[in-house]
Amino acid sequence: MNKQDIVKTYLEHLDKKIEKNQKALDSLYEGVYSAPGPSQSHSDTTRFQQSNIASNADARLAFLRKIRTIIAMTFLKESQSVEIGALVVVEDVAFKDKEYYFVVPDGGGESIEFEGVEVLFVSIRAPILEAVLKIKTGEFFEFRGRRLVLTEIS
Repeated sequence: MNKQDIVKTYLEHLDKKIEKNQKALDSLYEGVYSAPGPSQSHSDTTRFQQSNIASNADARLAFLRKIRTIIAMTFLKESQSVEIGALVVVEDVAFKDKEYYFVVPDGGGESIEFEGVEVLFVSIRAPILEAVLKIKTGEFFEFRGRRLVLTEIS
């Protein structure tokens, strides 16, 4: 599995999310500007409420852009340890299933299918990564009742 291709796919995914969030934000601001203000209606708080929603959406959009920038900077970097931008592969000893984790700076919880395999994007603070931090490639560890082996970090 090629880490650079995974990063490209995830960046495309983030670009789509950013575009969708930008359109939603633009629509929210249109609603803010067209809502009645206090001088038009003393009891109407629509503009204020929509402005708060738009502010939160703007913060979410800034967060997505920040994550995208950080991930793009890890594009060519090969990792030897669990760090932002690392692709961590573990294998379930009993079932021989491999699990792929791509380390992101914050957030996480999303996954994409890449070459028929699910790659989960997890925060550096994810419990599975905390367990992996203590071991080296090829070593076994227990996680949530399963015996796993760290097979690769790239």
